[in-house]
Amino acid sequence: MKTMKTMKTMKTTKTIKLLAYIFIGGLFAACSSDSGDDTPTPVVPTTYSGDITEDVTWTSDNIYTLDGRVMVVDGVTLTIEAGTVIKGAPGTGADASALIIARGGKIMANGTAANPIVFTSSADNSTNGTSGFGSGLSSSDQGLWGGVLILGNADISADANPLQIEGIPVEETNGLYGGGSSSNNSDNSGVFRYVQIRHGGAEIGEGNEINGLTLGGVGSGTQISHVEIIANLDDGLECFGGSVDCDNILVWGAGDDSFDVDQSYAGTITNVLGIADAESDHALEIDGPEGSMVAGFTLTNGTLMGYNPDGGEYADFRKEATGGISNLYFYNFSCSSDFEIDGGSSTADLTFANLEFNTTHLDTTCKDMLDEIVEEISASGTIGINPVSLKIEPRYNPMD
Repeated sequence: MKTMKTMKTMKTTKTIKLLAYIFIGGLFAACSSDSGDDTPTPVVPTTYSGDITEDVTWTSDNIYTLDGRVMVVDGVTLTIEAGTVIKGAPGTGADASALIIARGGKIMANGTAANPIVFTSSADNSTNGTSGFGSGLSSSDQGLWGGVLILGNADISADANPLQIEGIPVEETNGLYGGGSSSNNSDNSGVFRYVQIRHGGAEIGEGNEINGLTLGGVGSGTQISHVEIIANLDDGLECFGGSVDCDNILVWGAGDDSFDVDQSYAGTITNVLGIADAESDHALEIDGPEGSMVAGFTLTNGTLMGYNPDGGEYADFRKEATGGISNLYFYNFSCSSDFEIDGGSSTADLTFANLEFNTTHLDTTCKDMLDEIVEEISASGTIGINPVSLKIEPRYNPMD
């Protein structure tokens, strides 16, 4: 704490002069403004609800509030300066706060390591330029607002295309994703770099919550990089189809899965760190196609940490899951944690390489169970059990 210096008492004459200067200066300013340009300076609001219909910039000298669903519609760009804080008001169902970038809209959120852009709850007392949690909040504070959804025109594998995104009511027409017959796999929804998303996942219905970051049909022209998703009630990152690449993604304390891909997501996710807590489900959930279009994803280079002994499963590869998993290190999972490969996936659809499991905390019985997991997946890849160092480091230590 800085020591405050005792201010000297000013002489009465100096005080009178100072007050006179202030009064005269204010009067002069008031008179001069009367004779100048009377055009009012536009005021950018700091609380938003509904559609954003013209380009706007959110600046780092303000804290912005999402009061319900905020939609960046087709043809409009939302620019967010590095260091800006955006807070979601509380609400569930149709009143859940969320930022949705509709098809054809753009977000230019280009933070930096020193000044990330922060999306959080209004209960978080963080201010511009701070990192870590606000006072009184932890990984157990989930579902306090919605989340961020970016929707595009790239390919998806679904019975209907375009399709309404998960987490947004069907009556919201800007909630569609996928390009249908006009799909564009190089579609560009903007830039989302050095961004934190905290305490999201508000329920919109029983068992239906919003992910921390949802990418629906997002094309490869979009940049998703250096994103931290913390304490979300549903999944951390979920990709519904699309071809966008994502790198340097941290998920801590998701209420469901850390990383989830669906509908033939065809991009690459690299450099990941997933940290479970007691309520987390799988580190990875990989779903197969839901339509005739089949494409494979790549997930490589990362560390996935369970919550021994209470929470966190390794992975669930659903029917016809298609893609490649490589260079992943698993540790601190419990004896009962599972690594599921459902029927319908073959080694031609799903490949593994260089998966490493740290067994130093497990007893002999648990190691035998892990051997069964290794046997199940070793036919299509290289499996190891040697401890290695973390592949990436978070910008700040989420374990503090």
